[in-house]
Amino acid sequence: MHIISLISSKHKIFYMRNRESEVRYDSLILGFLSEKLQGASIGEISSALQLNRNLVAKYLSIMHMQGRVELRSYGKVKLYRKTTRIPFHALSLVNEGCVIGLDQLLYVREILGNCKEMTGAEKNDLLSKPFSEIFHPAFTDPVVKKYTQEYRNGAVSLPLNREISWRKRGYNLTIVPSIFNDGTQGLALLLSEQANNPPINKKEKNKIRTYQYLTHETPNFVLHLNTDGDVLYVNESYATYCKTRASDLLQTNGIPLATQDDFVRIKNIVLKNWSLNEPTTSDIQVVMDDGSVRWQTWVFHPVREQGVLTDLHGYGRDITEERERDNFYVRLQKEFNQDVQDKTSELREITAQLRKEIDQRKSLELALKKSEEKFRNLTEITTDIIWETDQFGTITYINPKATSILGYPSEKLTGKKIWGKINPDYQDTLKDYFSESQCSSFEQIAFPMIRSDGSEAWIELSGIPLVNDMKQFSGYRGIGRDITRFRQELEDANTYSRNLIEVNLDPLVTIGPDGKIQDVNHATEIVTGEKRKKLIGTDFCSYFSEPAKAREGYEKVFSQGYVRDYSLKIVHKNGNITPVLYNASIYKDKNGKVQGVFAAARDISALKESEKNLANSHDYYMRILDELPNPVWRTGKDAKYNFFNKAWFNFTGRTPEEEKEFGWAADIHPEDREQCMTHYLTSFEKNTPFYIVYRLRHHDGTYHRVADYGSPVFDLNGEFAGYIGSFCDLDKKEVL
Repeated sequence: MHIISLISSKHKIFYMRNRESEVRYDSLILGFLSEKLQGASIGEISSALQLNRNLVAKYLSIMHMQGRVELRSYGKVKLYRKTTRIPFHALSLVNEGCVIGLDQLLYVREILGNCKEMTGAEKNDLLSKPFSEIFHPAFTDPVVKKYTQEYRNGAVSLPLNREISWRKRGYNLTIVPSIFNDGTQGLALLLSEQANNPPINKKEKNKIRTYQYLTHETPNFVLHLNTDGDVLYVNESYATYCKTRASDLLQTNGIPLATQDDFVRIKNIVLKNWSLNEPTTSDIQVVMDDGSVRWQTWVFHPVREQGVLTDLHGYGRDITEERERDNFYVRLQKEFNQDVQDKTSELREITAQLRKEIDQRKSLELALKKSEEKFRNLTEITTDIIWETDQFGTITYINPKATSILGYPSEKLTGKKIWGKINPDYQDTLKDYFSESQCSSFEQIAFPMIRSDGSEAWIELSGIPLVNDMKQFSGYRGIGRDITRFRQELEDANTYSRNLIEVNLDPLVTIGPDGKIQDVNHATEIVTGEKRKKLIGTDFCSYFSEPAKAREGYEKVFSQGYVRDYSLKIVHKNGNITPVLYNASIYKDKNGKVQGVFAAARDISALKESEKNLANSHDYYMRILDELPNPVWRTGKDAKYNFFNKAWFNFTGRTPEEEKEFGWAADIHPEDREQCMTHYLTSFEKNTPFYIVYRLRHHDGTYHRVADYGSPVFDLNGEFAGYIGSFCDLDKKEVL
């Protein structure tokens, strides 16, 4: 039976069932309207059928709500005509699936039946949504889209029947013109599942079992969610990670251990991704049962059918250790960058020096170019030794400068090994460069060489390897510089520096990474009573009254690079204690490696005594102010009162907690309070003295006139420090 006929017949039976005993006024009215295709007003119907006007209006209103008549308004004139549309709510009687109602603008207005099963979406997700934004075959089918567009343009069409496929199953779709309860027109989409949908076959079941077996064995996480976030499948690896059973996670909502916000964020990213094959990758934080926070990375593949998102298939793993390694590498990179900056500064200085030397050598080369003779004599007049050897270390050339430095003629050195005149204890260092495993350049290697008179001269050698036309190692060419005088000056400078350290009045000490004393000055011997030899190699912290605090300060230097004014007490071997302030920092070798801590202690015994005397002096003057017979007050730089003497409290009868800051103003007479505070604050802003008379409440509850005097106070640096003042009781004519 055609759906229109079925709906009409059931619709008639429904109304006849309740109205068999009534006069069929509705049939008379409908019969009359069947002849009036353009419609008729209430008056016309009432006159033609000779019925009461109110009775006609009542039945027309009921039939309008039932969708049996349509109402059209033309200004103040209302015309009724028999409807040709099917009432929307009557469609649920003939459809076992889902009925979706669209208004005249093609927005979803009402939904009847099982929306979730038929469309994969909840009812609330579709209501008020435009027809064009719903991705489901019932809405995206070209024939359906054309039919709805023609309806919107005003065309009147017969019902449309279509068969569609969604989620690998067949559905029947019927579109009919409809009318809603309020009389407005629209379209109704009836979706029902086809009766011949085949069940899942054995081959598909085997595929599902194989998939579950493979995902069960993988160490990674596998998670299937529907669009609402309900867990459809989870493998054992992820269940074990969550410390629960896989069955306990089924039908839970969201990504286990993660927040709902993370799931919503991932779902929104998937919805924005229009590509059907491109996955969505996201890292999330999860909180474990023991309270620890771990990181996971997920790759979610959207599962769509006919362009509609149905499931999310996620594959993930724990990346906590990877992120920790990344963070570790970031820290290393920062430290490396800092080292690079430090080295860059050093290289700039070296480059500047090299540029200076290069400029000097360029000037020399320009001078040498003037004469070929000068160029040939360059090696003869240089202050450095210029030498060359073969691959076995035999000297093939050495300039006359070697004679002036070592005392040997050039011919006695040529043909001899270059290490022949080097102190035997240092020869192996140079020999290694002539082995096949080395053959690399070397710079500024210092050796003690024996002069012809038997004395030692320190020579600094630098050389580069030479290669022949066959790219084979053939020897070295280099220079030698006499640094004997430089080393002597360096030793003298070290001696001078040592003397400066020894005459320093502050105890100075160097400490190794193990906390042992490496060196001290004479002031350290005096303050501890121990000799330098006994102090070296002992525990630095053992010479303080609080060894643990001393060790904490020493370790703090290694952690942050320095400490400033660290308070400690040195214990003399006779028991005397010296309070000191330690300033310390780490020191490094030329390669930047931390060697230890250099610390200097400043004796603050005199400072401690001065602070004690200053505190005693402060207490003395505060007692004087407190014992004065006049009420005295004082403020800070913020204008808040912070001191009152005894005379003040004897007058007001209040406590210090009640009077502090601006609490004292509560005792001022209400009529004087605003003027008094304005005068006080104005003077305070200008830092000028003031005098004011106001009424202040006495401890007996009466108000006394008082004369208040205030003056600004400045510290020893001339900085404004607040106000001090006192008042007199004018009513008693005496100072309380």
